[in-house]
Amino acid sequence: RVLLLMGPGTIGLAATQINVFVNTVLATHEGTGAVSWLNYAFRLMYLPTGLFGVSIATATVPAVSRQAAQHNEVAVRSTLADGLSLMLVLNVPATVGLIALSHPIVRVIFERRNFLPSDTLATAAALQYYAVGLLGYSIVRIAAPTFYALGDARTPVQVSVAAVLMNAVLNVVFARLFGFRGLALGTSIAALFNAAALLWLLRRRLDGLDDRRILSSLSKIATASLAMGAAALLID
Repeated sequence: RVLLLMGPGTIGLAATQINVFVNTVLATHEGTGAVSWLNYAFRLMYLPTGLFGVSIATATVPAVSRQAAQHNEVAVRSTLADGLSLMLVLNVPATVGLIALSHPIVRVIFERRNFLPSDTLATAAALQYYAVGLLGYSIVRIAAPTFYALGDARTPVQVSVAAVLMNAVLNVVFARLFGFRGLALGTSIAALFNAAALLWLLRRRLDGLDDRRILSSLSKIATASLAMGAAALLID
């Protein structure tokens, strides 16, 4: 059974890498430097996902798998709510911080030698658009493996394929409207769609996801994060 789930599981989690490849191909038509700006920005945006999203998923998924094997949906809902709430605590402030402080972050890390101030401005702009989808990437890291724990390998693959197709269409449209920044925006919207679709389907599968607790956490975290972002903008 594990081997049967490995193939679809890999596909279901591969949307991010496929979307990055599509971005790279399309960025080659957006002028000199566009590919590098997007790659640097994506690396910075994805750092919180690698640090927090993957870590939380690593802690959450085994517990969900054990509870799903026991057919304890109440426990699965509770564990998912805990994992999602913890992810929000870490990644909502990260999202706001990356948007508010994109320019100084890029300048401090990259601006030297051949990386010019103009490159900093372009990379920071791409980072802001990529950061919009940070929560989507992190949620998928928790939601997609949950379906596999429930013995459903088909759903996350179908949602992943839909997200890849959406990303391709949005990127073609947005690239014409916003240039290379549109590629980052299209990818972020596709990531949020992927996450939202998986959560909605999980909610139907589990007869709820402790919505009230998650939304309560999100409202408090978002309020504090926006205040932090405003303060950061004033200081910058």
